[in-house]
Amino acid sequence: MALTFFEKIYKIELPIPFPMKTTNVFFIDDSPKTLIDTGIKTDASFEMLKKELGGLGFSIPSIERILITHGHIDHYGQAQKISSLSGAPIYIHPKEYGRIRSVIHSFGPLKSILLRNGVPEGLVNEAIRFMESAQKMADSLDEAFFLEDGETIPFASMIWKTIHCPGHSPGLICFYWPEKKTLFTGDHLLKEITPNPVLYVPDSKSPLRYPGLKEYLSSLKKIEGLDVDLLLPGHGEEVHDPKGLIRKIFAHHLERMTHILSLLSQGEKTSYEITLDLFPGVPPFEIFLGISEAVGHLEILKEEGRIRVREKQGKDYYSLVS
Repeated sequence: MALTFFEKIYKIELPIPFPMKTTNVFFIDDSPKTLIDTGIKTDASFEMLKKELGGLGFSIPSIERILITHGHIDHYGQAQKISSLSGAPIYIHPKEYGRIRSVIHSFGPLKSILLRNGVPEGLVNEAIRFMESAQKMADSLDEAFFLEDGETIPFASMIWKTIHCPGHSPGLICFYWPEKKTLFTGDHLLKEITPNPVLYVPDSKSPLRYPGLKEYLSSLKKIEGLDVDLLLPGHGEEVHDPKGLIRKIFAHHLERMTHILSLLSQGEKTSYEITLDLFPGVPPFEIFLGISEAVGHLEILKEEGRIRVREKQGKDYYSLVS
């Protein structure tokens, strides 16, 4: 059953076939009637959205605008379908639109990156197969309008602001409602889970750079400077202590970097070996997320001059600076 905020905003939980179980989407009953994120493209997700909107007195054709926080399938998967049925235009950050349009072509480079980080080839192939299969639960976007940092999003009775928060994804955007000190965070801030700055490389020059975590921490500071009392995230419950949550996340990452330095005191390691220490028993389909976490911390430690990286037999090995 939809949860109501400020009499105009309804949170709807849609099922996803992943460990988190559900994705939050938000329907805003103001002109233009707006849906924030859409859930994954499955029959179960679509039928649940229809049912919940119907319970509120609306329908899929009632949707007049779609805002996408970021280009992960559980957040944009059925955007194209909803847009086709309702005529609602889709708004997204240009970096996410580009990633969605090119995702099928990115698996080859991703395989090379995972191999370079020490992941065994069999495990790499299994992870890639899972991601290729999961991609069937999302339609690419035929057309979208772009939202950049700081742009306003007008409604009949309120004005929101776009906040670009790269990290979890390069083009993730949050939606800020200053009047109510409310922020729709997508996966940038979640109550019970520390979001994973997903692996991406801005260029293929050696040594590779992995800026996701550094960008994420910078985006956290950006949100910390806002006047916000309520976070409405893409998964789980709302958050009423944003600054407390942000402090907790900063402490978590500091603790993790200390742990990685301790692991490297035992000798040089690949990021895959570090991932296995950080996440024992990580299932194959989550190895991508584990590597993302490890290389993000390693990148920061390398920039700080505390560790070094060297290539050996096509793999990157990290060690402490003596």
